[in-house]
Formats: sequence, C-alpha cells, structure tokens
Amino acid sequence: MVTRFARVLPFIVVVAGLLGSGLRAGPVAQMFQQQDKVHHVLGFFAFAFTLRLAFPRLHVAGLIALSVSVALLIELGQMLLPDRTASLADMAANLLGVGLGWAGANAAQGW
Repeated sequence: MVTRFARVLPFIVVVAGLLGSGLRAGPVAQMFQQQDKVHHVLGFFAFAFTLRLAFPRLHVAGLIALSVSVALLIELGQMLLPDRTASLADMAANLLGVGLGWAGANAAQGW
C-alpha cells in the first residue's frame, strides 16, 4: 500500500501544478521569449512520466490517450479564461512533452 501511494503521489503533485499554472487567470511572467514553451514541454513531460510510473498495470494505449487528451484540453480550457489564449504552438509543446515523458518513463521502467 505504501509503495502504491509513493508511486501515485508525484503524479497528484504534477496534476495539481499543471492545473494551477495552466488554468490560472493570467499567464506566467516570462524572462525570455518562448519561455512558456519550455514550461509546456517540462510540465507535460512530468505529467506523462509520472502517469506511467503511477499506474504501471493500466493499459498503455488508454494512458497515452489520456495524456494526449489532457495536453489538448488544457489549452482549450484556457480559451474560456479572459486573459489567456490557446495556441497551436502551445499544444505542440504539450504533445512534445507527452512524447518525451512516455519515452523517459519507458526507459525508467527498464531499470
């Protein structure tokens, strides 16, 4: 039971962080151009990586579909916020992060 919680807790923390930053009222301040793309890639890398490690027995295709859906839906959710916008570039960065996260999780499971 403890090991299951230890696997799921990082995923819960990542989801809370993604929802908190992705659906906040205003965008995060940027120190350099396109910094938000780095945030998108890293955030969805962490999402996919921790999702796979948290639920190793669930069907991979379903988890990948969930990852892709969340990556796209969070951008669409931003369209509902007055000071936020969705963009195809952000969606692409999200999907890149998902792909890298899955690759990283597969490599980590080999250890």
